[in-house]
Amino acid sequence: MSGDPVAELNEALSELLALGDRAGWVVSCYQKLEPGDRAGEKYRIKLKNRLRRAALRMDVLGFSRAAREAVSAALGRIQEFFRFPSNLVGGRGLAAFAANGFFRVVRLPHVLRSRVLVDRTPVVGELVALAQAGSRVLVVATDRRSARLFDVGQGGVVELEGIVAPDATRAARYHPDKETLPGFGEHRFHNRIREEKHRHLARVAEAAAAHLRAQPFAGLIVGGIGTEADALTHHLPPGVVAQDAVGVVHLAPRKVTTAEIRELVMRFLDERARRRAQLDVDEFQSAQGAGWATNGVEATLRALAAGRIRTLLVDHDAEVPGFRLERSGRLSVEAAASRGEGEPLPVADLLDDAIEDALRQGVRVAVARGAPARRFDRLAGLLRFRSGS
Repeated sequence: MSGDPVAELNEALSELLALGDRAGWVVSCYQKLEPGDRAGEKYRIKLKNRLRRAALRMDVLGFSRAAREAVSAALGRIQEFFRFPSNLVGGRGLAAFAANGFFRVVRLPHVLRSRVLVDRTPVVGELVALAQAGSRVLVVATDRRSARLFDVGQGGVVELEGIVAPDATRAARYHPDKETLPGFGEHRFHNRIREEKHRHLARVAEAAAAHLRAQPFAGLIVGGIGTEADALTHHLPPGVVAQDAVGVVHLAPRKVTTAEIRELVMRFLDERARRRAQLDVDEFQSAQGAGWATNGVEATLRALAAGRIRTLLVDHDAEVPGFRLERSGRLSVEAAASRGEGEPLPVADLLDDAIEDALRQGVRVAVARGAPARRFDRLAGLLRFRSGS
């Protein structure tokens, strides 16, 4: 591995794409590993169920004995990997790919939705989308006299060259008995402290902006004690990063560890994805009445097959079995809906396959859970254009 998170993701993608169909059937497993998933090892129970459903699907699809044995071995290897918690550190998500003579794991900052898919080639749509959008984050931790900068990506946390204010006044409080300059006074003392602070924050903001312009960072987190973090954001040049790509946290810059920095970034990326999904659901409710949205599994799948979806909304906890029509490739809830589009092949969960179809089209996928997910019927879409327009 190169140590560069972007290069590492691209390296994994190149290896998976080069594999193609040479290894036969490939099992692709995407697993969310957020704190809620890890509690009581919930992920292991749900993963076991997904792996079992994938095995049952082989019988339904009439896999040959050799193919069933190969896929069963790949499913078993994935289940064995997830048995050991030490294999699951380093991210809030993980993608594992297994086939005959092949096994590759990619650690991810987050996963859209936990799922297991069996196909002739690795299912890498989410990795491609992540590589395009990026998950590399710059973290700036500052106090009144110094700042630490961290480059955080899939490859880990790299601390960059820090900044020390050269002219910071050491005294934190005014001591008139110790001041020797005539007329210095308490007011003048505090003015000097404020000016030094602003000069320091301006230098830190300039350094952060230079890193953001030079490298493909997808976000910025600023942190500090008290008001330092918020104050730093006011010194950032406009347009350096999008508003939703900036996070503010409270931390002790000189004491924070790289492990704490990485956890802050993982939480930031996850919370940003949830905020964006909430905004997408809000937009969906406004757009639906005007004909710029679809609601419901079948209607959304038809729009997706026609290339009309620009944002796909998926209920995180829903499961919808269905079919893929062999000739057209379209997903459908009903086998009888084929109408000359070929034999309906059973699909364990249409929502999982819809995510992959959307990612292949370059459609943004927003996974909602809880209250936002209850505002649409399992699957919905924001449209690029209305019917007949």
